[in-house]
Amino acid sequence: MQKTLMIALLMPLLGGCGNKDSVDSGSQDTTSSGALEQLRSALPESPNVLLVLTDTLRANRMSLYGNERETTPWLTEWSKDAIVFENAYSANAWTPPSVSALFTGLYTSAHRVTALGLNAPSEEAVLGDYHTTLAELFQNQGYQTAAIVKSPVPREEYGYGQGFDSLLPVVGTQAHDTSGAELVSAAREWLLENAGGGEPFFLYTHFMEPHAPYIAPEPYFEMYDEGYNSTVTGSYSEVLDFRNGVEPFTEDDVKRLLALYDGEIAYWDTQVQVLVETLDELGIQDETIVAFVGDHGEQFNEHGDWFHGALYEENIHVPLVVKIPGVEGRRIEGPVQMIDLTPTLAGLCQLGSVPYWHAKSLANAMVSGSVGSAPVYFEFGDDLGMLRQDGMKVTGVKGKPRLFDLSVDPLEQNDLAEVPEYATLLEEMKEEVLSILTASKALGNEIKP
Repeated sequence: MQKTLMIALLMPLLGGCGNKDSVDSGSQDTTSSGALEQLRSALPESPNVLLVLTDTLRANRMSLYGNERETTPWLTEWSKDAIVFENAYSANAWTPPSVSALFTGLYTSAHRVTALGLNAPSEEAVLGDYHTTLAELFQNQGYQTAAIVKSPVPREEYGYGQGFDSLLPVVGTQAHDTSGAELVSAAREWLLENAGGGEPFFLYTHFMEPHAPYIAPEPYFEMYDEGYNSTVTGSYSEVLDFRNGVEPFTEDDVKRLLALYDGEIAYWDTQVQVLVETLDELGIQDETIVAFVGDHGEQFNEHGDWFHGALYEENIHVPLVVKIPGVEGRRIEGPVQMIDLTPTLAGLCQLGSVPYWHAKSLANAMVSGSVGSAPVYFEFGDDLGMLRQDGMKVTGVKGKPRLFDLSVDPLEQNDLAEVPEYATLLEEMKEEVLSILTASKALGNEIKP
């Protein structure tokens, strides 16, 4: 069944899915036409789009987001003319469900990708072809579409090729096969061959820096070495031994690993500069929307664990930056979902929309500076959570809940879940989270043929 027809057939069914209020609040596009017109005023009818997703990029380790180390000097300067969302959140705490959420505009429990298929491909590792992806919307409007990726996740065999004319995994030779230079070389080659010829393009790139191992090329590997009493090298196995309790670690080991992670970010910053400046080289920067986003962050024992896979801030607070030619730069404080980028790009490029998206366009926020009142919802396995606009955040809803007030406790050190005066609020937030989950699962059941 063609996907456009399937969407039309689904519409009468969706109103009865689970909690109707939750479904409707996620699926309705309330973006004013005035906001889109204002944002589009300097754009061609069909602007190009360069979407840069960076794996494991934790927002607060970027100088753009407050790191005292100058880890992103180029991006920080470039972003002065861009819209920077200071509090963007991933839909999930690791790559397969997070990227699937971005591609589909849906929460994890609706798109249903919850596994990594590298070793044992399964239905849970595949993005079903019944979904309508952002790339398909671009393709349906006559765009050239391409994905150039370092990650082993977005591959054809796992359903991520939907809507892309080509999906190119870039094989590498450096640490973890993740050299940003190799990815940029491939992306530049594609741009030089395909951009500027009159046909608009949508290019998705997926960087792997600063994913473990934290081994950037010199001089970035030692860039932030402050004489720590540590011999860690940043290898994956080394950190895995810390996680599993095989090897003890010291405070200096943690600091050294953070320094290596920051070095990877600094290296990445130089590579995205080369990529974006290719648009200038081709003379198409004024007709190209450029968006940066992370799929999740990384933890360094802040809450007793390593790598990624939890709903603490270090795992799900990600960068989200959008530059629209002709639109003045600004920073927007209120929390938003990284998946909101999907309907935002669709609206800016006049692609139409998918009526049951959970994601909501950020166009109004880009113009007004206000993100509205909707909470941000996220999942990781059985761990569910939500962040309200007032900074109250609940996670662990299905088990032992955790409640934090990020407005005064941004590092989540003071769990309020068992404080009596917060008992009513906690129950209300848990109920809302479970209501969103119920509606999302029901929506997933309706979408799948």
